[in-house]
Amino acid sequence: MNILTFLLAALLAPLLPGIVNQTKAFFAGRRGPGLFRLYFDLAKLMRKSCPRSTTSTWLFDIAPSVSLAATAIAAMLFPWGPGQGTFAHASAALFFYLLGTGRFFTVLGALDTGSAFEGMGASREVQFSALVEPIVFVILGFLVCLSGDVNLPGMLGDYDGGAWTHHAFSLILIAVAFFTILLCENCRVPFDDPETHLELTMIHEAMILDNAGPDLAFILYGAALKFELLAAFLVAMLVPKLSIGPEAKTVVLFGGILATAVLVGIVESVIARMRFLKTPQVLLGTLMVATLGAVLYILF
Repeated sequence: MNILTFLLAALLAPLLPGIVNQTKAFFAGRRGPGLFRLYFDLAKLMRKSCPRSTTSTWLFDIAPSVSLAATAIAAMLFPWGPGQGTFAHASAALFFYLLGTGRFFTVLGALDTGSAFEGMGASREVQFSALVEPIVFVILGFLVCLSGDVNLPGMLGDYDGGAWTHHAFSLILIAVAFFTILLCENCRVPFDDPETHLELTMIHEAMILDNAGPDLAFILYGAALKFELLAAFLVAMLVPKLSIGPEAKTVVLFGGILATAVLVGIVESVIARMRFLKTPQVLLGTLMVATLGAVLYILF
């Protein structure tokens, strides 16, 4: 792993929510909160205390830290640049299960508060996770067939550019499916609205109502890092093997991540949040899209 590239990725993560919000503000004709709003919020939260509920246990205490640690380990496994070293044979399944571990402890922390409202948000979060998991494995199966490698560094971008000539439709379908996963996993519109104030529609925000101070900072930074990881996976998945230098590859990767954040902001500006009961139907449709892309690649 290139440590400088990893540090750049870690530093860049809080910028992505700012890009999304500024894009939405541009389309709405507003000034917006600023690109660096999350940096200031994290610095402010780190100076505050962490009040604890009288009904919570040690699970609530460790949940934000363990969730961030799992996401950070996933970020270490991701092939940000050349020279992966120890992580050259990192499993793609391990990468996604580490992200799932972060969600698991967030759900445990929400349930440990003893709040029925946070339990409602946790149950919805788990339902989304169960529907997303088969889509992820269909996409991973497609990438294994495309690259001939089961390891994360070999799977991403390690295929010839001719694949876009012969299998462009399959790649587009897989990209659409993964982009839908990115929106769902990061609780973005149309699956969830991170700015909602309607209690019955809150999902991810409902689980973190009892968190404050550094605990909330860990959760917010972990969410930003997860957004960056899924955006980076999408970009690396779409960019084939290029005969350019490692510095240029890094520029392409991070440029694609920033472009993905802008695209998310555009999507949230032109569509509204869907009804909660429609979400399983959309995710099952996404599973069909991903399966169709994989089948077309195998057959043709």
